[in-house]
Amino acid sequence: MGARADAVARTRQQIIDAAADRIRVSAEPLTLLDIAAQAGVSRATLYRHFASVTGLLDAVAADLLARADYGRLLSALEAPDPFRALQQVIMAGTGIWAADTALVRNLMALARAQPEAVPVITQLEGGRLAALERLVARLHQAGRLRGGLGRARAVDLLLVITAFAAWDELRTTRGRSAAAATATITDLAVRAVVTGG
Repeated sequence: MGARADAVARTRQQIIDAAADRIRVSAEPLTLLDIAAQAGVSRATLYRHFASVTGLLDAVAADLLARADYGRLLSALEAPDPFRALQQVIMAGTGIWAADTALVRNLMALARAQPEAVPVITQLEGGRLAALERLVARLHQAGRLRGGLGRARAVDLLLVITAFAAWDELRTTRGRSAAAATATITDLAVRAVVTGG
């Protein structure tokens, strides 16, 4: 990468970092002008990198996933044993939340206050749904889905159990460590949908 490309990449990361810092502090709607000022770049520079708030928020989410080793979650999905895959996916997913809890919490809240954030959260939650559907299908195929539990119902249960709000509630209201909250959610998920665990 040349010096100019390095400078462009650094400026882009500076903008992403400024937006993430702002979101960690507040779930209030943000504007590109606010972030340009916080990042110390001109409006024109910011617009060269991000044409919309949605694009910037998408980059903030992608940066979080990269920092929190999203590849670990993808690898966990492929674990040979679907029971272990479920456990590992939950641990990897909550690991992402634990990597930057304030950012995740306020990104979720921002989606309720700023329409531009909705597509970003919708995409993240769509990925979580797809992963859970895949895990349930694998459990079903392996004969490990709890008796009498249909696949759609199993996915519904896992969606509720593994929601960020549930994990965050254990962390904040109950004062549990990230590891303890993850262990509780993992245990509940296994009890809800797996047989012969």
